[in-house]
Amino acid sequence: MRGNELLDKMELIDSVYVEAADAMPKRRRAAWLRWCAAAACLSLLAIAGIGLARKDDSVRVSIGGIPREYKNMDITAGESAMEWPWEYKTVSEQYTTLAMDGEEFLSRGPVAASRVGDALGRYDVGGYDAYTGQEHHMTVEVHRVIGISEDKIVAAELDGGYYVFGHGGYAPPADLGQMLDDYSLERTLPLEHFTEYDGYEEKGHFRLKDDAYVWEVLNACRSAEFIKDDGWTENGRSLSFTATSDALGVYKGVFRVTEDGYIWTNVFDYAYLFRIGREAAERIFSYAAENGIEAEPEPYTSSLAGTLAEITDRYILVDDTILCSDEKEGMRFKIYLDDVRISRHIEFEGIAVGDVVVVSFTGGIDAEGGNVVEGACSLARGYLSEEGVSVPE
Repeated sequence: MRGNELLDKMELIDSVYVEAADAMPKRRRAAWLRWCAAAACLSLLAIAGIGLARKDDSVRVSIGGIPREYKNMDITAGESAMEWPWEYKTVSEQYTTLAMDGEEFLSRGPVAASRVGDALGRYDVGGYDAYTGQEHHMTVEVHRVIGISEDKIVAAELDGGYYVFGHGGYAPPADLGQMLDDYSLERTLPLEHFTEYDGYEEKGHFRLKDDAYVWEVLNACRSAEFIKDDGWTENGRSLSFTATSDALGVYKGVFRVTEDGYIWTNVFDYAYLFRIGREAAERIFSYAAENGIEAEPEPYTSSLAGTLAEITDRYILVDDTILCSDEKEGMRFKIYLDDVRISRHIEFEGIAVGDVVVVSFTGGIDAEGGNVVEGACSLARGYLSEEGVSVPE
């Protein structure tokens, strides 16, 4: 795998929507991009926190659960598409393809050992170093992922951990039932957090305590055929469930139910569409309306910005004083360097104390532990102006 194919599979790409759109057949991309225009616009992070309130010259936001009052400015950043030297990649960035019984599988992300089943054998995984032009290969143990067809997804053992590899070909299921069975979706894909849309306008964010009824309705629609209509669009009301599953190797994809009776998802990289009918869709909408609890939105990643105040062998400290309405309210946040996705920016790019930086993360912030940023996955040099902090593409 070379060039853009390799970049598309890197974990640093900030948007699952852009990644999946590039992976799907061109004939599907236009509708896909219309669906996800709002979610894909990570170039305008707006501090990538949750807005709480606004004053004339400030905005209150939640950064990883910690309320902050910042100057009324934006944080903007382009997509990260850095091609790293081999030694600065994570193991799943290094080995991106798996060849098994004449079929190619592509890396999708880590999976918990509890999801891993019986061994299937030893197979070749490969990667490409664009800096040296060298291909890398090694033989690894490959396992089933419990409950999922090995024709669709497997787990490879790499560097002491397990990583999901999904079949790289475009082979949509015949009907909804086949998709449910092939991937054991009821067990592997929780449908808890959702956003209600009217057309492309967000109407609210909610979560369900129990998604069993949603799956009951979907299982009653098993005969719903896969739709190949290239011209399909949907502009009415819809419920867009956040689709995250380590068993499937998907992080914050989309599983959408439309009021006019369609299921649309990008969970498997390609756009899959099924018609379940208005009656089934109405049952899901009614259940969501009666049982949905208002919740904060779930951004693809959260971000914080500030000045790099300290670098040690174990962590860095980022000070957000430059963003604060009152400089006395500045705070320092700790980001550990045990993840190469953070440490490589310091070592390879030469980011130094005094630089303005933007940190992307997928977890929260442990205030009691010293404002530790959890799930930090990217660090970038930023530039401060009157408009805010920007990270050039």
